[in-house]
Amino acid sequence: MIYNILMCIFVFLFIFVLIVYLVGKSLPVEHVASLSRVFLSSPDIIYGKIKNFKDYPLWRPNLKFIEPITEISWKETDSHKNVMTYSFIRDERNRLIESKIMNEDKPFGGSWTFDLKSVSGGTELTITENGKVFSPIFRFVSKFIFGHTSTITTYLSYMEKELESSVKNK
Repeated sequence: MIYNILMCIFVFLFIFVLIVYLVGKSLPVEHVASLSRVFLSSPDIIYGKIKNFKDYPLWRPNLKFIEPITEISWKETDSHKNVMTYSFIRDERNRLIESKIMNEDKPFGGSWTFDLKSVSGGTELTITENGKVFSPIFRFVSKFIFGHTSTITTYLSYMEKELESSVKNK
């Protein structure tokens, strides 16, 4: 009896993982996701927050350590001790910044473009992720469980808290 139950569980798990793999394999490796938010700050202030990667751990609680490599490149260590290397590959002061994951040995890669636009009363920040997810299983999870915009949403929330904190501290 227990043997039959265990076999059923094993078969179910095998079929489930196979379906996740096959669905993930059918998804494209590359994706584009974009979100915008308006902040009551100038493009100059937001640009400065994005550009100053050395201060990221001060306002992004998911980061524990930043190791500068050059003026435009750095390594981030997150709260799970994962290390990623980034570099700014485009920079148009107060208008646009693009950062790219430089690691080629990770299950994902790509870039984020930060587009800053002055609007009435503040700045609209649009983050566009041009992502690549190499593992079919991680592709499935990224698309259907986390969603391609979840990291952008988190980043925008951290930025909002940082900007509000900066205003209160003045």
